[in-house]
Amino acid sequence: MMQKAVQYAALTLLILGVLCAFYIAARSYWDERKDYVRTKSPEISRHPERTGIPNLREITFGAPGDPPVAAWYAPPTGTRAAIVLVHGVNAERSSLLFETEVLAQAGFGVLALDLPGQGASGGKTMWGVPERRAISAAVDWLVQRGEVDPQRIGGYGLSMGGYVLTQAAVLDKRLSAVALAASPNDVVEFNWLATSRWGLLSQLPCYWALRLAGTPLDMSPKDIIGDIAPRHLLILNGDEDRSVPEWMARQLYAAAREPKSLYIVHGAHHADYATVAPFEYRTRLIDFFRSTLMAP
Repeated sequence: MMQKAVQYAALTLLILGVLCAFYIAARSYWDERKDYVRTKSPEISRHPERTGIPNLREITFGAPGDPPVAAWYAPPTGTRAAIVLVHGVNAERSSLLFETEVLAQAGFGVLALDLPGQGASGGKTMWGVPERRAISAAVDWLVQRGEVDPQRIGGYGLSMGGYVLTQAAVLDKRLSAVALAASPNDVVEFNWLATSRWGLLSQLPCYWALRLAGTPLDMSPKDIIGDIAPRHLLILNGDEDRSVPEWMARQLYAAAREPKSLYIVHGAHHADYATVAPFEYRTRLIDFFRSTLMAP
């Protein structure tokens, strides 16, 4: 009887262990898949006039043969410089409302887009080629605007928005200045770190979800960021960021070439600079783009 009880207990523990392992693996897989699900446009995104930003309006553009890209646009005032703003995962253009307002108030033209498969944009999210093409299409649109100087176009990318902006900037030399906030150094390393709690049990399902979604593994920022030079580059990160740790930002900075600058926001976590250090963050962004896009 005792032997049967022990066997039953062992079998029960084994079944529970298998079920727990399956739960961990399945949750890791589906958590990663959420990064490819469309984030719906909130009310303010559909009504830019409610932001209080003068002349901000909705626009639509796209490269020939590509799905339409939706965006906000406010023309420059007192200057002919413009900046493309690129959001991260589980987000759309209104997630960059602070940056849109700050840069517009400073006189820059701002174009905050919904990446493919997000917000009001068509297409599918892949965190790769479609996003790169959408960013270049945004530059195409700005180049055609009479109020914008084609030599004075910059880009700002947050989190995975910074990841794809790095790739776009390497391919599209028309981006004269690039600011990367909390940008992963490598998409596999980024997700490997984020799912490290249970080791391979949580890491491999996340990797499979990444690959099944079609995200390309080429053009890792840590390998290509040096090719942004001789254009100006700003890398910023929070020293309390657990999603994209400070060492990732420093690795990107080390791999980049001059002219470059690094801004570590003390006490900031992932993408909360506007909350932790609003004045300093605002000043750094404005000063960077003024010195690079407004210089004679």
